[in-house]
Amino acid sequence: MGKALLVIDMQEGFRHKASEAIIDKIAELVKGFDGKVVFTLFVDEPGSMFDTELHWPKFQSKDMQKLLKELEPVAKGKLEAEHKGYTVLTDGLSRMLKENGIDTVYLSGVYTDVCVVKATMDLFDKGFKTKVVADACASLHGDNNHKYAIDSLKHIIGRGNVIETSEVN
Repeated sequence: MGKALLVIDMQEGFRHKASEAIIDKIAELVKGFDGKVVFTLFVDEPGSMFDTELHWPKFQSKDMQKLLKELEPVAKGKLEAEHKGYTVLTDGLSRMLKENGIDTVYLSGVYTDVCVVKATMDLFDKGFKTKVVADACASLHGDNNHKYAIDSLKHIIGRGNVIETSEVN
């Protein structure tokens, strides 16, 4: 079967020293990955829960929705998948993975403690073998949150499924 690499929400609206710190790792992963690569992009709309409950309309701006400019060269020709909630595993993305015979999904990007954890559990629940590339993930909530999320993920999907970029095959 096949494999896919999801690069989660590496967007201008999430530009932060933590997201900038993993750009090179993600670029390395994308360049060397032998499988489908999908960049997920968070998009918000007026009246959403992010807008009404969190008072966070930032991602209603097209400029904030754009992929980080440093990743544009490696993203050229790769798939993009928009999502409007915490999960990146929309019906469309799930269908695309299945139609392409994907059974193993590698995760990278931001927020380790939010979208990466959510995507990991959703993929696992849908029957995908899921691997989190720890050194290609970051939390904008701080390094401790990233570390706690990685620790938790080792219990959620198994220690052997939380790996480093050097272990991606």
